Amino acid sequence: MLRYGCDRCADELCKLKLAHIGAQRVVLQLFVLHLYNAKNKYYNLCMGIHTLIIVILVLGILMFVYMRKSIQQLSTTRMFCLFFVLSMLNILIEMLEYWVFGYPAGFFPWLKEFSRGLYLILLLSVIYALSLYTFSRFTKERGVSRRHAVLSAIPAIVCAVLVALSKFVFGGTSSDILLNICYIIGLLYAVSSAVLAIVYNGRADREVFGAILVTHLIWCATFIIQLCRKGTQVSSLAMAATALIVYVSVENPKDYYETNMPAIRNKDALIAMLAESFAANKPFHIMSVIFIEKNILFTDSAKKALEDVQNKVAEFACSDYQLHAYLSSWNTLSFITKKADVVERFMSAINSYNSGGALNYKLKFSVIEAPAVVKELDKAMQLLSYVSGEYVYTQNSQDIVVDEEVVDKMIYRNTIEDVVRQAVKDKSFDVYYQPILSVKEGSFSSAEALVRLKRKDGEKYISPEDFIPIAEKCGLVQEIDDLVFEKVCSFISRENLMSYGLKTIEVNLSGNDAVDAHTHERLFRKMEKYHIPPNYINFEITDTSHITKDETFKENIRKMREQGFTFSMDDFGTGDSNLLELLKMDYVLIKMDREFVWNCLDPDKPDKLNVLKHTIDFIRKNGLHVLAEGVETLEQAKVLIDNGVEYLQGFYYSRPVPEDEYIEFLNAQKGLVNKTNEA
Repeated sequence: MLRYGCDRCADELCKLKLAHIGAQRVVLQLFVLHLYNAKNKYYNLCMGIHTLIIVILVLGILMFVYMRKSIQQLSTTRMFCLFFVLSMLNILIEMLEYWVFGYPAGFFPWLKEFSRGLYLILLLSVIYALSLYTFSRFTKERGVSRRHAVLSAIPAIVCAVLVALSKFVFGGTSSDILLNICYIIGLLYAVSSAVLAIVYNGRADREVFGAILVTHLIWCATFIIQLCRKGTQVSSLAMAATALIVYVSVENPKDYYETNMPAIRNKDALIAMLAESFAANKPFHIMSVIFIEKNILFTDSAKKALEDVQNKVAEFACSDYQLHAYLSSWNTLSFITKKADVVERFMSAINSYNSGGALNYKLKFSVIEAPAVVKELDKAMQLLSYVSGEYVYTQNSQDIVVDEEVVDKMIYRNTIEDVVRQAVKDKSFDVYYQPILSVKEGSFSSAEALVRLKRKDGEKYISPEDFIPIAEKCGLVQEIDDLVFEKVCSFISRENLMSYGLKTIEVNLSGNDAVDAHTHERLFRKMEKYHIPPNYINFEITDTSHITKDETFKENIRKMREQGFTFSMDDFGTGDSNLLELLKMDYVLIKMDREFVWNCLDPDKPDKLNVLKHTIDFIRKNGLHVLAEGVETLEQAKVLIDNGVEYLQGFYYSRPVPEDEYIEFLNAQKGLVNKTNEA
C-alpha cells in the first residue's frame, strides 16, 4: 500500500511538472506572438506613414509649381487651390491618426477620437471642393454661386455634425455606422459630379472632360474600397492621382500663356476670365491695345519684332497698373479691369507710350464697357475681333470707345458674312459689266467685270466695298475670284463677245490670288476650257505695295505674262497705288480712281488740275495708257480727253449692268459713241 501510494504520488508529481512545462510553453508562445504582432503593427505603421509622406511631397511640389506662375483669379483655380490645401491637411491628420493608433489602447483616447473625426470631416471637404471645381468647369457661368455652394455643402455639414456628436449617438468615431454614412456621402458627391460631367460634356474640351471624369471614377472606387474594408484608407492615393491628372490635363498654368511671350496670356485664358466676369454681373471694362503696322506680309523677323513690342507693353501694364495682358488677336493685347479710373490712366499712358523704335507700330487704344455695351461672352469676343481686325483701320482717332453704334456695325458686318458664306456655297454671285470707252477708237472696246452680291431678301445688292474685305478676312475671296472668273469666261464664250469688237475684259485679281503659287495654272485652265486667248483678259491689281516684294507674286506675274496675260494698276491715286508703285511692274494701263479724278476736277480748287495734267504726262511718258474712272458728266469727259486720258469709264456712259443688259448695250452703243463725239 505504501509503495502503491508512493508510486501514485510520484505520478501526480510528474503530471504537475508536465503541466507546468506546458504552461511555460504557452506563455512563451504568447509572448513571441505578441512581439511578432507588435513588429507587424510597427512595420505597417511605418509603411503607412511613408506612403503619406510621399503623397504630401507630391502634393506640395505640384502646389509649388502651380502657384509659382501667376495663375488667373478664376473660380476653377480657387477651387483647385482649395482642393490642394484640404488634401494636404487631410493627409497631415491621417499621419497623426497613424501615430496615435500605434500606441497601446488607453493612450490619448481623446486624441484618437479627435484625429479620426477630423480625418472624416476633411475627407468630405476634399470631395466637396472637387465637386465645386467640377461644377465651375461645366456650368455656363464658369463660376460657383453662393447659393449653389451652400446647398452642395449640406450633406458634408450633416456628416460633420454627426461626427461631432458621434460619442453620444454612435459610441465613437470608429463606429461602422458612422463610417458607412460618411463614405456613402462621399460616394454620392463623386457619383453626382461624374454624372454632371457626362451630361454637360459638350461645355468642355474632350481632354478636360476625360480628366475630370477619370478623377471622379477614382474617388468612387476609393469610397467603395473604404466601405468594404473599414481599416483600409486609400484616400491619400486618390488625392495624389486627382492632383496629378487635373494639373497635367486641365490646370497647367503654361496652357494659359503664349509660348514666346511669357508675360502674356492667350485667348483661352481671356475667354475663361471674361466668362466669369460676365457671370458676376458687375460692371467691368475690356481695354485693348491694337498694334497697327503697314506691311501685310508678316515675315518671321516682323513677327519676332512685334512679339518683343507686345511683351514690353504687357510688362509695363503689369508693373505700373497691375493689369494682366491677354493676346486676343495677333495684333491686339486686351486687359480687364473693374476700376474706371484705371481706364483713364492706362489710356493716357498708351497714348504717350514709346515702344523704343523697334518697329513703326502705331498703338491704338479701345475700351468696351460691360455689361452696358455687351452682355454676352460670344458677342464680346466677336466685338474684340471686329474692332481690332476691321473697324480700327477705318478710324483716325487715337482712342476708340466702343458704343452701341459700333455694335450695330459689327452685327451688320456679321450679317454680310453670313450672306457671303451662303453665296459661296450656292455659287450665287452675279457678274455685272461696265463699258469702257476708247477715246481713240470712239467705241466701247472693253468692259470691267464687277462682282455683285444680293441680300437675302433679294431686293438690294451689297456693295463690294462691304463684302470683299469681309471675304478676305474669312478666307473666301479666292473662292469668289474663281467663281467670278468662271462666269466671265463662260459669258465671253457663250455670247461671242469678240464679235462685238471687244478687245479685252478687265477682271480684278485680288492680293490673295496674286500670291498663290497655283493661281496662273487655275486661270489658264479655265481659259482653255472656254477657248479664250489669254490676251483677251486684262487683270486689275490694287494695293500692290503690299505684295510686290513677295517672290511668289513675282513668279506668278512672270508666268502669266509668258502665257499672254496683261495687267492694269487699279485705284491709282488712293492708298498705296502711286507713282512709285507703277514703276515696279510692267503694267499696260493705269486706272485713276474716281476720288482722285473728282478731286483734281473740283471747280473750287482749280490748282489741282495741274496735278492731273502732270500725272497723266508722267504716265504716258513712261509708255503706259491712262483710264479715268468715275466719269459722270459731259464736262468731266471733255477735260479728261483734253488732258490726254485715253479711256473713260463711268455712269455718264453706263452703270454696271447684268449680262443681258450689257448685250443690249453693245447692240445699241453706236448712239452713245456719237453722243461722245459730239461732246
